[in-house]
Amino acid sequence: MRHTVKIAYVDTEAGPTPHQVGQISGTPTIKAFVPKRSYSAKNEKSVIDYDQAREVGDLLRFATGRMPNHVESIGDDAALAAFHAKANEWGLPRVLVFSNKAGATSSTLKSLSAEFRRRVLIGELKSNKHTKAVAAFGVTSYPTLLCLPDGQDTPTHRLSFEKKEATYHRLNTLIGKCALKKPVLKKPAASTGPAKEEL
Repeated sequence: MRHTVKIAYVDTEAGPTPHQVGQISGTPTIKAFVPKRSYSAKNEKSVIDYDQAREVGDLLRFATGRMPNHVESIGDDAALAAFHAKANEWGLPRVLVFSNKAGATSSTLKSLSAEFRRRVLIGELKSNKHTKAVAAFGVTSYPTLLCLPDGQDTPTHRLSFEKKEATYHRLNTLIGKCALKKPVLKKPAASTGPAKEEL
C-alpha cells in the first residue's frame, strides 16, 4: 500500500488516544479516515470502523475500495470539451491520461488525484473512444500522460510507458511539474459560475 494509502499506528497504552480517532473499545482496532467527496476547503474526513476479515486480501479491498477518486473519466468529445472548460473556469492546468485498458482507474492514479486535488485536473481517456484526441496529440503508446498548462492546448510535458512501468514516482514527478504550487479553493473573481462547486 506504499504511496497509495497512508497507514499509522496508535499505541493506546502510551497516552490519551487522539480525539480524531474516536472511541476505542478494544484492540486491535482498525479505522479508516476517508476524505469526503463534497466540497471542503479543510479536506474533512469520514471515520469508518473496519469490521471485516483480517486477511491481507480483505484489508487491501477495503482500503482501495474507499479511496477517493478525483480522476475524471472522459467518455466522449463533449465530456473532453467540458473538462477543458472546467479547467479554464477554475484557472487550473490539466493532465490527460490516455489509456487502452478497460476497467477502473488504478489505485496509484486515484491516490495522486487526491494528493494534487485543486492544484491540477486529471482526466482519463480511453483510446478507443478518443481517436481524434489521440491523433491530435500524437499519442502512440499507452499509457501516456500529457501536461497542459492553464489556457494552453500544447503539452509542456509528456510521459509514455510503452517500455517502462508507470510507477508512483514517475507519475508523481510529471503531475508535480504540471500542478500549481498552491490549491485553488474558490473560483477566480471573473468566474460567472456558482461560488461553491465540487472540484
